Amino acid sequence: MCYRTAYHSHCGKHHQHSRHEAGGHWKSRFAAQWGYPPVNVEEEDDRYVISLYAAGYAKTDFQVHLVDNLLTISVDKPENESGPGFEWRRSEFKPGNFKRVFQLNDKIDREGIHAKYEEGVLVLTLPKMEGFERVRRDIGVV
Repeated sequence: MCYRTAYHSHCGKHHQHSRHEAGGHWKSRFAAQWGYPPVNVEEEDDRYVISLYAAGYAKTDFQVHLVDNLLTISVDKPENESGPGFEWRRSEFKPGNFKRVFQLNDKIDREGIHAKYEEGVLVLTLPKMEGFERVRRDIGVV
């Protein structure tokens, strides 16, 4: 299993983020460092587990799609605006839009994939097909 990433900022452009944005707003730590929510991918004997750190979202904000071999996790959420008579003095976290794409191998049981969002982490479980065994081969260096 491999993965590709794409990040779409609120303005829809790919760009470097400085710690201080125009208008006096500070970007969140992970957005400034990575540009998109970080992911851990674990492989167990019978499944892969993808954990995406995405605090500040509701579970209804996520769109998870599987098309052929591409698993896409995305959020398309408008930025929170200040209400009448209210102005931010400091805003360090603003959950924004993002898109992460994972290319799956043919050993994954696509019907068994499920997702759960708890305590700021989206966890996707991707079970391996019945009878799947990892192939390991040592390759000598000459």
